[in-house]
Amino acid sequence: MQDNIPFWPQILNLLASGYLVQPDKAEFKPVLDFFAAADWPAIWPVEEKESLQPLTSVLSAAVPATLYVEWQRLFMGPAALPAPPWGSVWLDPEQVLNGDSTLRLKTFLAREEMTLHGAENEPVDHIGLMLLQAAWLAQEGRFEALQTLLSEHLMSWLPAFVETLKRAEPVSFYTALSELTLLTVSAYCQQ
Repeated sequence: MQDNIPFWPQILNLLASGYLVQPDKAEFKPVLDFFAAADWPAIWPVEEKESLQPLTSVLSAAVPATLYVEWQRLFMGPAALPAPPWGSVWLDPEQVLNGDSTLRLKTFLAREEMTLHGAENEPVDHIGLMLLQAAWLAQEGRFEALQTLLSEHLMSWLPAFVETLKRAEPVSFYTALSELTLLTVSAYCQQ
């Protein structure tokens, strides 16, 4: 796992982009191009490469036109979101945005002197933003803080998010992306 350390910022950024970037935008093309490459599992930092096999065909077969509809339904609305991408919805007893878990994450980010720019009105506990925060910590070589962010702040709700997303959309790019995210974050937390 240690030989993959140089790739962690790029891997976390790629995962973040999968959630944050609107799939019909040009900025999403690198995500699709990466997963279309047959050899991407070889560099992916998980010990058990066979766990990636069921995800590869789903991720590589993504079609931007259908992805936009799926992304809109899952992460934007206007209807109720089947698997909300914010930690506080999963962790707060009242399932609200900007709950206590968001405040704990904001305290952590302030302690680590991290400020998000450009995420206007988006709670900092959005899965994509948390993966961007993780990518930045990895890029800076701040692995202790990265471990805390992933294990204490993201893994506290990521398994429930993934399971709910799987029920909301049985076979899709976003269920495969969420499963890949869980495998990846779990692999990092266990090293």
